[in-house]
Amino acid sequence: MKKSGVLFLLITTGIVLGTASGIYYFWRQLTQLPEWYAQGEKNPKTYAQIQKSGAAVEKKIEEKAQSIPQPNRVSPDTKIVANALPDKPSSPNPNVQVALNSQELNDLLVTKITEKSGGQPLPNSVKGFHTSLKDDKLKTGAVVDVQELKNSGLGSKQQNLLSEITQKIPMSDRKVYIGVEGKPEMQNGKLRFDQNAKIQIGNMSFTIAEVANRLGIPAAKVQEQLNIEMKLRGLDIKDIDFKDGNAILRGEAK
Repeated sequence: MKKSGVLFLLITTGIVLGTASGIYYFWRQLTQLPEWYAQGEKNPKTYAQIQKSGAAVEKKIEEKAQSIPQPNRVSPDTKIVANALPDKPSSPNPNVQVALNSQELNDLLVTKITEKSGGQPLPNSVKGFHTSLKDDKLKTGAVVDVQELKNSGLGSKQQNLLSEITQKIPMSDRKVYIGVEGKPEMQNGKLRFDQNAKIQIGNMSFTIAEVANRLGIPAAKVQEQLNIEMKLRGLDIKDIDFKDGNAILRGEAK
């Protein structure tokens, strides 16, 4: 999760909370950490471990794609015969289907998020990243240390925005969960959440429409912040589905 993405969602929180009553109640809700983090806080998975696992997942996908026989693949030893009858029109590559469990999908998503930010590793302010699958929905997000985020080399404009948020919400010394939940689809090579997705801060959820309205920007711009580029070696993903706690990737072998 990029610093700019983290800050964007925290700005959302500040604007929503700024119009709310019962500040203490909302503060408690917003700073509540997920159960998965509390359980694994003493021994969190490092970014290097996630990166290694993500690379292994992508290799698994590539090997699966390569194992599918491709139609009309010409061997280097094949001789071209003059005046031979033209081949039948080549058919498209057959669909490749790969099932990933929630941990594999989590590690793959983290590596793709870091690729989106120019290959830079997750900021030290990100203390844990988690993905879960339930029914046809994906829930993914990170726990962020707000104090470390403030000290991570943000630009002056971003620092001012973060200071403004932490004045509204006393959480400078807190870790905060930031995530998104919804039914994503593949569109133009990106994992894209639909308009019914919800942005979660702590134990509170906000619709994309609510966020867009508070920020005074189009909902499409909020959705764009949530998109994840999914370029994989050996597989052009066309569709994603969820079944029995697994993510089913479908696409064409490259």
